[in-house]
Amino acid sequence: MNIDTNDTRPMTCTLHAPKVSIIVPNYNHSKYLSERIDSILQQSYDNYELILLDDCSTDNSRTIIESYKDNPHISQIVFNERNTGNTFIQWGKGISIARGEYIWIAESDDSCSNTFLSELVSLLDSNNKAVLAFSHTYLVDSEGRHLEINWHRISDGKTLIHNGRKFARLTMTKQNYISNASMVVFRRAAFYNVPKTFQQYRSCGDWLFWTNICIQGQVIEVCKKLNYFRMHEKKVTVKAGKTNNDWIEVSSILSSFIELLQIKGIALCLFRGKWTYDMNKSIRPNKKELKMQFPEIYGGTIFDIVIYKLYYVIKRFI
Repeated sequence: MNIDTNDTRPMTCTLHAPKVSIIVPNYNHSKYLSERIDSILQQSYDNYELILLDDCSTDNSRTIIESYKDNPHISQIVFNERNTGNTFIQWGKGISIARGEYIWIAESDDSCSNTFLSELVSLLDSNNKAVLAFSHTYLVDSEGRHLEINWHRISDGKTLIHNGRKFARLTMTKQNYISNASMVVFRRAAFYNVPKTFQQYRSCGDWLFWTNICIQGQVIEVCKKLNYFRMHEKKVTVKAGKTNNDWIEVSSILSSFIELLQIKGIALCLFRGKWTYDMNKSIRPNKKELKMQFPEIYGGTIFDIVIYKLYYVIKRFI
């Protein structure tokens, strides 16, 4: 099998039509890449193709990727000749060449339980209204040690079914609750209804992407930690946070949610109240500029803030 470095002509092999297309977009993650690929190849579910993408890495990622080229699950390998500098462009490229009904974007520095696919795919198979299923996640450091950080209030093993639009309005407007691509399996058909504007962002495009997927149907939340999200200095979101670029992106995405999710009336008061209150309390050096640039997000009145604070006080007792 020959590997083609021309990014318009991916390497392919003959496989049966897969149920799931797994996309691994890599850039300079050679330290974690073997663990990532092995965690996929060790899945208890095996009706999948694996697509490996490399965005012109400068470490030995290519050597590692090539060592897997004869595995029958590897359907395509694409080595970019030029670095795109944008993981979301790589997402689009991977999905465009995928053949599966479902997509799993398995980030190259993460890992997972060997039952991750079987559990999420079975739930999607049994619910044709669901467009997306996600598990809860462990946070680990660069050496794989568990961090004392919990992104999910309760991980009790239950499976929750959400109305996708309601889920987006109640959770995604407060934070990117689907905070890591590796924790998600979604229907490929839903991708084609997502505006490509998410690819304009460098660190927060996934927030907009998942929200656009969610509103197309039901969302399945598996309250079990099946994914391992690695936190380290090379993470795109970590770099962005140090330069405040992430908050410019966050603000732009929040602004787009007003129209996308049709936030108005009391919901708009709560939305503005939350983000104005949070911005007023923050110590971000670009706070004044953000408030001037995004008054629809951070220009809430005292009334908005009071309504927001009262709502969450009352909610605790309901």
